[in-house]
Amino acid sequence: MKKKYLVPARFLSALCLASLPIQSAFAQAVSPMDRATLEGSSFTHFPLGRPNARFQFLHQDLPGGMTVHGHAFRRDSSQLRGTVDGFAAELEVKLSISPRTPATASATFADNAGQNPVLVLPRTTLVFPATTRPGLDPAPSFDLVIPYSTPFLMPQAGGTLCVETTMYSTASTNGADRLLSIYLDSHELSTAENEQPGFRTGSGCAPLGSLTPATATMALRHLGSGLQLDIAARNGAPDSGNGLAHSYLAFGVTPAATPWPFRPACVLQSSTEHWFVLGNNDALGDCTTTLQWPLLPVGHRLYLQVGSIELGTSDLVFTDLTQMMTPPAPQPVLGAMRIAASTNRAALTGVVSTSVPVTLFF
Repeated sequence: MKKKYLVPARFLSALCLASLPIQSAFAQAVSPMDRATLEGSSFTHFPLGRPNARFQFLHQDLPGGMTVHGHAFRRDSSQLRGTVDGFAAELEVKLSISPRTPATASATFADNAGQNPVLVLPRTTLVFPATTRPGLDPAPSFDLVIPYSTPFLMPQAGGTLCVETTMYSTASTNGADRLLSIYLDSHELSTAENEQPGFRTGSGCAPLGSLTPATATMALRHLGSGLQLDIAARNGAPDSGNGLAHSYLAFGVTPAATPWPFRPACVLQSSTEHWFVLGNNDALGDCTTTLQWPLLPVGHRLYLQVGSIELGTSDLVFTDLTQMMTPPAPQPVLGAMRIAASTNRAALTGVVSTSVPVTLFF
């Protein structure tokens, strides 16, 4: 029987609020703004996974005149394949218009908060649902919803919204006030590059004599003038010391399911319009490398798979499939920033970081 945690009766109204769907009648905006239809480059457990913490998130990319009724986070798709259990969090949220921009964020919380902050959500316990890895990136909905009791009006001229979150406690099947790994989608902002992670799906086949399927982790970086693909392939055809084990990248624009002749367990899962030589494998069958590409149209889905072969033994291996969207160019101005004191909600200062959760404001 699945274990449950108890929510005190005084928190039942909060439970009802947290389960309400985001009303489509509200205007919506995603920050960082280019992540609305793209997976973030990382994941985070901030802010909801910390029981005693203080956070500020500065967002400069919300439209002026927008009335904000709440905000929400979505599940990370690329880093974790399993299910994240539901949990409860006791928190409060204040909003203000910051005198600073994300690029000039201060480690001192008081420097970032605007005059007359609005307590949009008094200290409340919200219960958040379990999330399962979606079949494709990004997650189709922002399931971890924080509804406000008092709406907040953005100035017509816009500005930097400061979202200050104070975390008081957490509760999960593992007990109260634990550090929770909740895998929210997050993005690392940079004016020099824009990273897009790969979404791994399907399964690879194993080398001869092994039961461990081959895998590959990939990330595509828009560097402004070109693209760079980072590849880490693992457990391919191992090199026996003669330098005859090589890896290749199969790159296509549509998925496929083509078993390789004589090795039906090894399936080409990409349409493979292009092949690239990656380099030699080591004794473990691993190959780590980068490819430099010209710019490709933004927002197109690619299907990539690494294959390797040991020419001396004819051992042939394919990894799992990586799906990936081509990212836009890096923005010349940072649109968001995080300031975190993850172990002390009374802290006066925090650590400034460009890694921010992908947030829907509604």
